[in-house]
Amino acid sequence: MRKSLILMSTLALSLGVAGAQDTAPATTTAAPAPVTLSDVPAGHWAKDAVDKIVSCGLIQGFPDGTFRGNENLTRYQAALIFYRLLQSGQMANCGFSASDMTTITNGMQEVSTELAAIANRVTDLEKLTADQQARITALEDKINSMGDMSANADVTALQARVDALEAAVKNIPAGPAGPQGPAGPQGPAGPQGPAGAAGTSATVTTTPDTTATTPSTTVVIGDTTPAEPAMNASSLYAGVSVGARGSQDTCLVRGTAANYCVTAGGMIGSTRVIGPVGARVAAEYQPGGNAVSADVNATYHLNAGGTLSPYVGAGLGLTSSVSRDPAGTGNQTDLYANVLVGADYRITSSIAAYIEGDGRYYLSNKGVGSGLGGTDTAAKGFGVAVKAGLKFYF
Repeated sequence: MRKSLILMSTLALSLGVAGAQDTAPATTTAAPAPVTLSDVPAGHWAKDAVDKIVSCGLIQGFPDGTFRGNENLTRYQAALIFYRLLQSGQMANCGFSASDMTTITNGMQEVSTELAAIANRVTDLEKLTADQQARITALEDKINSMGDMSANADVTALQARVDALEAAVKNIPAGPAGPQGPAGPQGPAGPQGPAGAAGTSATVTTTPDTTATTPSTTVVIGDTTPAEPAMNASSLYAGVSVGARGSQDTCLVRGTAANYCVTAGGMIGSTRVIGPVGARVAAEYQPGGNAVSADVNATYHLNAGGTLSPYVGAGLGLTSSVSRDPAGTGNQTDLYANVLVGADYRITSSIAAYIEGDGRYYLSNKGVGSGLGGTDTAAKGFGVAVKAGLKFYF
């Protein structure tokens, strides 16, 4: 079989490069008429093979006398060649023996069987390809339909939202009327009225004004008002003071009896706790009566931003001093209400000098520090004091 296949393959290869005659094949055993092919010249590498096939009667060329060796072999041409090959007398002119013809015939039958099997396989492959193409087409259609459905769903949802928004806008109640617009431009003037009646003539004497106006020659260069020192941004301060407090008892001042007691004190506070209202805590010592006082006051500053700032205040305090009871040796505490008035004078932005006077109303007279005099501890009275010092703002 292998030999037959080789023989038939060689024959088919030699036949595949040529065209077939489109006329009806000869059915006689007579030798074909000599054929000269114009496109197979002498010296061509396939000249001998082409002449052999032509002499066997398998190929006769095209009616125009050409071989057309570079064209493809069609099925019609192949069928014509095989038909001529199967004719019993067609191969007689090729010099094949009877055994060769038998071998060729058997080989062609085997090749036909192989070709039929190949044709079946090709048919199956074509069917499988068609099935796969159908599945691919169906899948593409399904994907496209899914995309269209999703897009349609999105469009439908969007349209529903737009409709709902339009309905909500229509249901919004009308708002209040806006302000009246500006007045329009003034219209044209009306027609002139009729002329009035003529009046009597009069003589008017005019006196020219000969009073000359003297322009002002005062020139002010710069601001002649002295600048005040700027207030420190902070309202917190601490202060020290010295002063004198009136006393109905005798105080020793430099070894001499006097009706007042020298005081020394200190304070800390703020001029602005709530607006112009401030607060402070002050302490004071009276060496002549060995008394210590402390009070808390609320203050109110006037003109807090200027150089001179008056203020007033009120509060409560305690005085601790030697007991008025002759038999007692301990200290006693007296409660008092306090009012004060004073003024700050700013020297710099952080230092101010101040002077202040205060009046105390004692609610008891247990210690000599009250200065009320006498030994009646239940007596109540009023005492005054004055002091001066410095305040340091920080």
